Amino acid sequence: MRIKRKYLMSGLAALMLSFTGCSSYFDVDTNDILLDEDYVKESNELYSGYMGVASKMQALADQTVFLADLRTDLLEPTVNAPQDLWDLYNFNEKPGNSFANPRAYYDLIVNANAYLDKVIAYKAKNPTAIEEEHYRALISGTIRYKVWAYLTLGKLYGQVAYFDDPNLSLDKIGELPIISFDELIPQLIALMENGVEGINGTVETNWGNILFPGVAANEQDLVWNMICPSPSPLRMELYLWNREYRRVVDIGIQFIYDDGGGRYKIGNDDYNGEWIQFFTRNPVTKTRGLINIVPYDYERNQTNRLIRYFSNEAPSLYYLKPTEVIMQRYERQLRYDGHTRGDQYRGINYTYYFQNGEWVIRKFSRERESASEIHKNNVHIVIYRDSDVHFFMIEALNNLGKFAQAEAMLNDGIEQYLIRNVDNLEYPFDDEVMNSSLSRNWGIRRRVNLAPVFPEGLSKADIVTEADRQEYMAALDRLVVEEWLMESAGEGKGFPALVRFAKRWNDPAILADVVASKYPEGQKQQVREHMMNEQNWFVKYPLD
Repeated sequence: MRIKRKYLMSGLAALMLSFTGCSSYFDVDTNDILLDEDYVKESNELYSGYMGVASKMQALADQTVFLADLRTDLLEPTVNAPQDLWDLYNFNEKPGNSFANPRAYYDLIVNANAYLDKVIAYKAKNPTAIEEEHYRALISGTIRYKVWAYLTLGKLYGQVAYFDDPNLSLDKIGELPIISFDELIPQLIALMENGVEGINGTVETNWGNILFPGVAANEQDLVWNMICPSPSPLRMELYLWNREYRRVVDIGIQFIYDDGGGRYKIGNDDYNGEWIQFFTRNPVTKTRGLINIVPYDYERNQTNRLIRYFSNEAPSLYYLKPTEVIMQRYERQLRYDGHTRGDQYRGINYTYYFQNGEWVIRKFSRERESASEIHKNNVHIVIYRDSDVHFFMIEALNNLGKFAQAEAMLNDGIEQYLIRNVDNLEYPFDDEVMNSSLSRNWGIRRRVNLAPVFPEGLSKADIVTEADRQEYMAALDRLVVEEWLMESAGEGKGFPALVRFAKRWNDPAILADVVASKYPEGQKQQVREHMMNEQNWFVKYPLD
């Protein structure tokens, strides 16, 4: 059995490292697999099937960015853009719009359902053919892919066709009943917590150790630990949508503590201009900040459309550009010195850039920008990174009334909170052991050399009544969402945050004012009125 396992893992590693498909991470070639008996071949298909589910992420990751960020104040189409992008920009999606079609998300879900059914049946028939650790990892990871796909569908479309049927084809989805986003969230939480066949979506897996048994961690290919949405960030986001704020903080504080490790701290390891390297450098060199990504490899015909649509350097297409409104937001930021204006590390030359006489999104293309090289960039797309987890925490802390703690993570860091409150530490920064590690945190704004921000005209010292508390909370929420729009520009994160804040405060103007601000004067009021109706926030596309 040990020899057979060695053959299986050698074959699996070869499979996973091949990177040969145009539409998938891996193109299985059984000639590269060391086969021993039929069960080895069949077991290997379980692993390749799992990677088949993972490969579906490549087809929808850039679509998520375009759909989400066209609905904030970040992007507008250029004169080069196809009509489908202009229709999205003008909230006029039509059947056949290739960007609006949710098919890629449902394709992942169909494959995940079918795969879960297959791997469970195989395990029942061959109980010793696959190790329990691997079996649990495959089931749990597939659950998370499904949950993430459904969550993303809900955030973009506002409603979904929910199904678990492993035999349902894509062509039948239009026949299913639709549930609202609010109805979806409890179902996804239940799936994460309860799972299938006694295995839930919270199983932590070190794929490096599975794929490279006996190999030192610094010699493993760590990208395999990054391709599936991690349990903690995914659960935090689900609980945030469900307004279970204490659970968000409980999970989040342990996650960023990281058993005392150096990851996810928003520290000075990547402060100032270094933060941009999360998007342009080899992801395995940036695991301090990157949690989950969708990888691509140009040399093996794997590309996404970010650079092609954002850059105006041939052969790029330059379909989308930054708006004047978002650039002005960066330019009015106050730096940490207290008097200089301009977000120098997330604004000009980093997030956007004046190139060939036009403004372009530059966040993903700083490494190779010449005409002969720019299209060769291996641009990974981020699912979760350090700032996402911190924003989840900030939002939850604020809505628990933990204003000082929320502001510390938003502004100048846990380090400064611990100094200022040395004799009066409160949850979640009241654990001496964790604080020794958490003190590395510099805060979202300090990391990029920006001054703290606080609700204008309000003071925590003046909070007496519940009305005072709610007023401060709402004002701080507005600052948080504005910061999120800057920090996560081009990552598809700002629009869901706008939706969540507007729903929480029952105030569609929170979203409508931001979205409408980028439109020409003759269109601005029309767009604002349109977006004051919650039903118009989301992409509209028929499933039939």
